[in-house]
Amino acid sequence: MAAPFDLNDDTVVVVIGTGAGGGVLSNELAQKGVSVVALEAGGRYLPEDYINDEWESFGQLAWLDKRTTSGDWRVAKDFSGLPAWIVKAVGGTTTHWAGASLRFQAHEFKTKTTYGDVQGANLLDWPIDLTEMEPWYEKAETKLGVTRTGDRAGLPGNSNYKVFEAGAKALGYEQVHTGRMAINSGDYDDRLACQQTGFCFQGCKWGAKWSAAYTDIPRGEETGHLEVRDHAHVLKIEHNAAGKVTGVLYADKDGNQHLQKARVVCVAGNSIESPRLLLNSASAMFPDGLANSSGQVGR
Repeated sequence: MAAPFDLNDDTVVVVIGTGAGGGVLSNELAQKGVSVVALEAGGRYLPEDYINDEWESFGQLAWLDKRTTSGDWRVAKDFSGLPAWIVKAVGGTTTHWAGASLRFQAHEFKTKTTYGDVQGANLLDWPIDLTEMEPWYEKAETKLGVTRTGDRAGLPGNSNYKVFEAGAKALGYEQVHTGRMAINSGDYDDRLACQQTGFCFQGCKWGAKWSAAYTDIPRGEETGHLEVRDHAHVLKIEHNAAGKVTGVLYADKDGNQHLQKARVVCVAGNSIESPRLLLNSASAMFPDGLANSSGQVGR
């Protein structure tokens, strides 16, 4: 069945979030003929809609929903209801990110071994290493068009960079450059080269910076296997008596609630919203929230 999909269609994969994880996953599944419903809490904006003014852009893209913050740090004391500069829109924070695309160094996969016990933290070594990840890094870098990889040139330096570079070299640093960025230094993947307008955080009006909003999402929709529902704020993940996830309850922009059935649910929100959702999906069977047998969700 081609999109759009029925609420009672329990053969679909529901993906929650449309950013770096959800947007890419939705497209990859759709390209393989899998029926996908992607739920996005925010609206839909494309490069022509982005506002190259930081404060107005914040009002357009950020999570402005009322929040509460706990703890004894200054933000919690003085700004407990502060909105989060995490994008609430199709494409997620790939709209707002700077484009920096750095590989982990070898020692960063082994933080427990490298740093030992750190007070207040629970470090663990990754079960993978750089050698295993290198082909996947290369695949991602090709997909995103990361500069200084795969024979793609680096970005030119702006005036701020040139001052920084001069200072670094005066101090004796030799390897100083504009970094590995998912921002086109030349036309690539049907996207223009960077025009150096300097507003990466407000959304790239040229489409030079990779974002799921105008790459993976529309490509997935073109297959007929992906339906994106914007202004769909997920409230809870439902499960059956066996503990198997069966669907997702969400509210539309008018506050009406809908239950989308699913055979698989992929949680791909950001670092705040994914834990919130899992904790809010608590039930008699999972009193501490879904996927929280460790008790570490949200910590």
